[in-house]
Amino acid sequence: MSGPHPLPVLSCRKCGRSNPWVYLAPVVVEGTGTCICMDCAEARGWLNAVGNLKPGVAL
Repeated sequence: MSGPHPLPVLSCRKCGRSNPWVYLAPVVVEGTGTCICMDCAEARGWLNAVGNLKPGVAL
């Protein structure tokens, strides 16, 4: 039986923030990867009032 899987090391593709608490569109290869943090998605107008992606937005 194996133990818990460690979380990958992520950095935001837009601002470079390391390991954001909330993120979208993660891409992970061999334990490291990129994502888009919620702050960057919100700043670009990709989210609706409750924090979900707006219709037609694909990441």
